[in-house]
Amino acid sequence: MGHFYPGVDRTVVRPSTKDPDAAYDLDFVCQLKNNRDGLTAEELWKKVEYILTTSNLYGGKLTIYDKCFTVKYAELEGIGFSIDIVPAVDENDENKNQLRLKSNNPNLIDTAIAIPKHCEKSYSWITNNPRGYRTWFEDINKPFNDFSRMQYRGMLLQENKSLYASVEEIPEGLERSAIQRVIQILKYHRDVYYSKFKNGDDIKPISAIINTIVTHISSSALTTNISAFDLLDYVLSEFATYAEHQFLTEAKFAEQYHDKNVIDRKNGKWIIENPANPEDNLADKWNQNPDIPNYFFRWAKIMQKDLINSLKICSDEDFRAISESAFGQKAVANTWGTKYNKVLPKPISGVIPAKPWKTE
Repeated sequence: MGHFYPGVDRTVVRPSTKDPDAAYDLDFVCQLKNNRDGLTAEELWKKVEYILTTSNLYGGKLTIYDKCFTVKYAELEGIGFSIDIVPAVDENDENKNQLRLKSNNPNLIDTAIAIPKHCEKSYSWITNNPRGYRTWFEDINKPFNDFSRMQYRGMLLQENKSLYASVEEIPEGLERSAIQRVIQILKYHRDVYYSKFKNGDDIKPISAIINTIVTHISSSALTTNISAFDLLDYVLSEFATYAEHQFLTEAKFAEQYHDKNVIDRKNGKWIIENPANPEDNLADKWNQNPDIPNYFFRWAKIMQKDLINSLKICSDEDFRAISESAFGQKAVANTWGTKYNKVLPKPISGVIPAKPWKTE
């Protein structure tokens, strides 16, 4: 396990059964009421390890990694279910002050935590900030969610009339904003696309990168009153711009796209900053393996072709073939059946006629 990266609520996608390690992984932070000045990284690790290993409920299902404890508690139809438990304490004031000076979002730093890293017989601290990341995401997502709430709840009510009498009864946890739905689409497409490569699991972009890039791009949209399809169109157009990193020098890209810095490159080093922790570069592995960014930008182009350009195809058979390549035959069949075998699908028109992105 690498860095511990926070997830974004309600953007989980079903793992592929083709992957022998397919599993739903839930991340939990076990935060003690201390800060890192009150005990060592080893002491914290040992405290949590003792509680879990001596537990009648978790002991026999526990696997110990270098940054977390994993409890594998179920498996259904080839898909595993596991919990990653990350020990933590509050980060100390000195380190928080240093982070604030470096951060573009200093208001998020108060919730920074220290996580022990266990490597053979040595222990060290890692700073992280999952609560700050969630706050950052929710602040950007809220207006998108407010717009889509009643429309989406109305759809859920129509599909589940036996469960709910009104939209007010539908739990908030079932809501999905345009941002969340775009993230889910990209994650699912990623899983299918990278499953075609032998080393796909090693080179595919982690969910934190997708969450961060999509949320950043969405925050620059001209309006939040937008359908998921229109936001997807906008996000993928921005992905296509970032793909120019493959062909332009750092200086030329910065000159041509001076406001495009979610994916940055400085002195040959790729940088995707965690918005809640300026010392955490989400693209660390990109700098260790050049295949990772190369495949990422190829994937960006494939998404544009599969998810946007495919809607302009005149042949029903070609459209179906592209869709099955993008999402898998089973997923397309389960969703569409034979609906689009003879009739060319048309995208649902956006809520607004204008493009959602800003123009210079």
